[in-house]
Amino acid sequence: MTTLSATTPPSIIQDPAQQREDLAADLRALTPPDAASPDASAALNRPSVLRRIAAALAPRVPAGTDRLVARSGRDTALATAISLHTGIPFALVDLPSGVVIGELHPSDRSVLLGYRPDSDENLALEVLAAAGVRPKLVLSVLGSDHDSAGTSLTRHALFSLAELSTANKESHHV
Repeated sequence: MTTLSATTPPSIIQDPAQQREDLAADLRALTPPDAASPDASAALNRPSVLRRIAAALAPRVPAGTDRLVARSGRDTALATAISLHTGIPFALVDLPSGVVIGELHPSDRSVLLGYRPDSDENLALEVLAAAGVRPKLVLSVLGSDHDSAGTSLTRHALFSLAELSTANKESHHV
């Protein structure tokens, strides 16, 4: 009989590289034939995929982060999942109204979360700047060639579009 402990993990746990590749394969499987990447709703509305995305992004949230921030709508599920995984509270930027939903202070060290950077990111950053908040880091699931915020903003994406748009789409159960 094997006793499990923090120092003796079960042999069924995959190494991080295999976990990352399995997540990439599942995201590829969610990509429609005529699209370059999976739609946010296809990925973020599947608990098994969302949980693994949160687990992969959470270690990239810097120590000392006070608040996670995301755009309301499609990125709400992502912010909720990462907040639950890390224990860090989150706020949402509602772009139509231009207001921040939730508690957010100018002194907060914040991280902006998003499924994929796009032109709405600039609007979110403008709303945050008006509130006195300037995130230094953007974490996303998919990377983009779109540079929306100058050099003071560091970006980290789990996957590049090239990684997910390979011709060898595998079918994985998600």
